Amino acid sequence: MHQMSLGLYRFLATIGRTPIVSNILGTQALVAIFILGGFIISKDDLQPWLSWGYWASPFTYALNALALNEYLDKRWAKEFHFENAKTIGEAILKVRGLLGEWQWYWICVVVLFGFALIFNILSILALEFLNSPHKHQSNIKSQGRQSLEYDGQVIVGGKASTDQASIPFQPLCFVFKKINYFVDMPKEMKKFGATETRLQLLRDVSGSFRPGVLTALMGITGAGKTTLLDVLAGRKTGGYIEGTINIGGYQKQQDTCSRITGYCEQTDIHSPHLTVYESLLFSAYLRLPSYVKPYQRDMFVEEIMELVELNSLRNAMVGIPGVTGLSAEQRKRLTIAVELVASPSIMFMDEPTTGLDARAAAIVLHTVRKLVDTGRTIVCTIHQPNIHLFESFDELLLMKQGGQLIYSGSLGSLSRNLTKYFEVIPAVPRIKDGQNPASWVLDISSHAMECTIGVDYVQIYENSNLYKENMALVDELSKPNTNQEDLQFTSKYWRDTKTQCMTCIWKQYCSYRKNSELNIFRFLNTFAISIMFGVVFWQIGSTIKVEQDVFNILGIGYGSALFLGSMNCNSLQPVVAMERVVFYREKASGMYSSMAFVIGQVAAEIPYIVIQPLIFSAIVYPMVGFQMTFEKFIWFVMYMILSFMDYTLYGMMAVALTPSPEIAAGLSFLIFMIWNFFSGFIITRKAMPMWWRWMYWADPAAWTLYGLVSSQLGDHTELIRVLGQPDQPVMKFLEEYLGLENGYFPLVTALHFVLSMFFCFIFCVGIKYIKFQKR
Repeated sequence: MHQMSLGLYRFLATIGRTPIVSNILGTQALVAIFILGGFIISKDDLQPWLSWGYWASPFTYALNALALNEYLDKRWAKEFHFENAKTIGEAILKVRGLLGEWQWYWICVVVLFGFALIFNILSILALEFLNSPHKHQSNIKSQGRQSLEYDGQVIVGGKASTDQASIPFQPLCFVFKKINYFVDMPKEMKKFGATETRLQLLRDVSGSFRPGVLTALMGITGAGKTTLLDVLAGRKTGGYIEGTINIGGYQKQQDTCSRITGYCEQTDIHSPHLTVYESLLFSAYLRLPSYVKPYQRDMFVEEIMELVELNSLRNAMVGIPGVTGLSAEQRKRLTIAVELVASPSIMFMDEPTTGLDARAAAIVLHTVRKLVDTGRTIVCTIHQPNIHLFESFDELLLMKQGGQLIYSGSLGSLSRNLTKYFEVIPAVPRIKDGQNPASWVLDISSHAMECTIGVDYVQIYENSNLYKENMALVDELSKPNTNQEDLQFTSKYWRDTKTQCMTCIWKQYCSYRKNSELNIFRFLNTFAISIMFGVVFWQIGSTIKVEQDVFNILGIGYGSALFLGSMNCNSLQPVVAMERVVFYREKASGMYSSMAFVIGQVAAEIPYIVIQPLIFSAIVYPMVGFQMTFEKFIWFVMYMILSFMDYTLYGMMAVALTPSPEIAAGLSFLIFMIWNFFSGFIITRKAMPMWWRWMYWADPAAWTLYGLVSSQLGDHTELIRVLGQPDQPVMKFLEEYLGLENGYFPLVTALHFVLSMFFCFIFCVGIKYIKFQKR
């Protein structure tokens, strides 16, 4: 059975090709195999035209093989005459509609092996002939628009664009002095003899960034460029920082810093199911000052889209990197635009041109140049730019391996100041005619070249006049001007909590509405499972004569409590995990609180929590033949919604407590198996050992099963035939054999609400305090 399951789900993954589709196909397959396998409903109670489904279900053969192995054993051989059965074991097999001859055991084993072989062969064929289901949108082009550079201006569509940012901001100096950064010594390095407890990544780095000056932060790989940028921007989640950082002459406060700075990460992280315009509008609404009027905000968003040439992509979906949506360079421009709509005074950009072609990189840097000219302070880490891009920068901070600064100063025309500084050092190779200064300075500053020519660039820089001038400038800019006050904000965020929540709800509404794959398959799956339940359990609830009829109705409640909610949980976990990554970036930018994110996620699921159970109930309830009264139908719908809510909020909570959706899915599977086992169907509450019965009362699936079955059968007084006992009323059989007593309705209903609130609370606490993003 295990080998068959591996082959089946491998095959479903290869034909599904996306996590959401594969999860939903897997759920459908599980439901079909399970309810047609003779366990939830007896084979003898299936509609005659559904017998093919019984024999097509692999679970049929596993269940029969195990049942034959058990009930044909000698300990079940006590004489007991029931229809054609001669022993207790044979009678049990007969009542449950299972096979009764031993030769079927080996037939079942062979059939299961055949299923495993067929599914693995189908997986090979699917891998061979099926292609990726996604197509990139990177071929989206501007129609009727061209961008040409002429005399320092960008000509858009034949007209010079001279618009400047219209949202006011305060030009600020950013100064840092003697910055040191340490992390705990990695265990791998300790194995090779490292004795220190900390590893130092930055060493006494000092400098300043000024308004109207575009600064490049360069160095060879491993020099600490991104590390320094993260430390200065306050984006590090661990480690130990020493030194002082001042903004506008006052000591940096991180909450204030996130309000006046923008940070463009090297990885372009955005909500995949929003359009470009919606992404910018969301950022602008939460990051622009509250006094900015809506029409000003909208005009500013339009201006930023014009600056970075995103107008032609206004309605394009962002998509998943490398799978769907925008290409790499389009995503990079969106990343910059999302930060620009906040109208920051200071901007940090981590390799903004990486992955872009020459034209796209030129557009990005020309946009950055225009922003610098408005008086903003901008610094970019850059990795070996071409000579034309390098000339766009005003100043350079050059670092060497080990996190030490070896040059901080202006580049000068054609990088003359930079080349002059290094060429006066003895033994340093001179730059060749036409050579890129950026490539040349990275070559000569490498550790290998430093050892070859026998120089210490750090010592040379600290003994130079340039260093003294820079330190004097650092000391000067560290003091506030006489007419300048420290930035103070009355709250941590620009927007109040209510506005944050409403904006996050709007974002998630847009995101879910455009996630057609999730929506189509969720509702299609709900409809398919409902029809499947209705057909398999057709009119089961209309006639109750023997105990197996009660077990069949119990199976309806069991399947309803188990499958629909777990299906929804499996489909939403990858979505929530993806949005959590976006949350880390947006939270670090000071856009909104953890509570707003949680409320937005939960609110986005409310329509599904209500609509999907309603669809299921409207289809299943009449098809299975339950009593058509308003009260009983409302009970059925209510318990389905409560069950759905438990599974949905649990799925969100599992994502918040685990580092990846795969681990969340594994944890969910474990918990769902526990809920399944103690639900009261596989083993009744009264049959459980006393010390395990607390698990029944702690099991939401048991509460749902109790509510669904008791609400439908709890008032039935007709007699049913019970194997080995006198005939008894249905309600007495429910109480004495299954332990379903009518007096617990208020308790199990209240427990549902309490558990859902508990899951929601843990989801909020996990999102706020457990960070799986390590920087």
